[in-house]
Parts: sequence; structure tokens; C-alpha cells
Amino acid sequence: MGANAATGLDLIFGVVAAVLVLLDHWLWGVVMIQLFGIFSCVDGEIARIQGCSSRIGDFLDTLTDRGTEMLLVGAITFSLRDRVGDSASVLTAGFALLGGVFMLTTSSEKFRSTWQKGYPKRRLEKLFGLICAGSDSRLLLLSIGLVVSDLTGNGSFLLWLLWALAAAAYVNFLVRIGLIYRHLGSGNPPES
Repeated sequence: MGANAATGLDLIFGVVAAVLVLLDHWLWGVVMIQLFGIFSCVDGEIARIQGCSSRIGDFLDTLTDRGTEMLLVGAITFSLRDRVGDSASVLTAGFALLGGVFMLTTSSEKFRSTWQKGYPKRRLEKLFGLICAGSDSRLLLLSIGLVVSDLTGNGSFLLWLLWALAAAAYVNFLVRIGLIYRHLGSGNPPES
């Protein structure tokens, strides 16, 4: 299997996960989210092993990861809205998280286009690494929220999780901007 084929399979798992969540099959959606997470890592490894890393492959991988995460957050928001009586709160939390994810991913991609290297979030943002710095951690936490909420029949934990992840994403973004500003002011990018 080639790296781009793995990216295509990754996209399929992500879209199927979003559809399953929208159809209120949260546990099956979680299975697909985890398969998406696995293939999100596999495509880059295949490219490195086969010695066929490319800019287009990197672009497609990044686009797939970011687009699918946004799609999943939207699907979770709209599905949860139907389960919780307070739809305004759910929609606000979901859109707040989408905004935070957008700000984080945009800042990472802008850093990459400016410095021609990936933003070293794992080194610079250790505090946020387990919570919200990467899509893998956000999707894992949302998967846990889906499982807990589905098994308990109560969506309030998932609603709380949307708010918590949104708040963490905005705090993470502000910290990231401070770190980048400090390094841009010196004219040197942070070392990876």
C-alpha cells in the first residue's frame, strides 16, 4: 500500500466516523475515529519507509487530518444537540471548539509556511500536549466523551468536554502566539 492510498483510507475512516456519529451510532463512530487515528500516523511512516515522501503527500495528509477533525467536531456537535435539551449551549460549545481548533491549526500551518519546518509543539507545549495541542489528543478525548455519554445515556459529560477543550485550545493558542512572537522577534525559529 502506498502512502497516498493510506491517506485516502484515512479520509474514508474519518468521513465514515462523522456519518456514524451524526446517525447516533457513537460507539461505532469511536471505532472509526480510532482507525482514522491509526491511519493518520501510518501514511507518513509508509512514505518514509518507501523513501517516497513528497510535498503533495504532506499536503494531502495535513488537509485530510485538519478537514476530518473539523468534520468530526461538527458531527459531534450536531448529534449531541439532538440528545441534550439545551441546543444553544451545545452549538455554542461546538463552534467555540471549532474556532479554537481552527486557530491552532492555522497557527501551525502558518509557522510551517514561514519557517519551512513544522512547529515543534511537542517540545514547546508540553503542558498542552496531552490535552489539546494535537488533533490526536483532542480526538482521543472526544472519543472518551462519546463512549461515556453513550454508555450513561447522558450527554452532559460530552458537552462539558466540548467546553473544556474549547477553553484549552484558546489558552494553548495564546501561549503558542507568545512563543512564536518571542522567536520571530529574535529572527530565529524555535529549534525542533
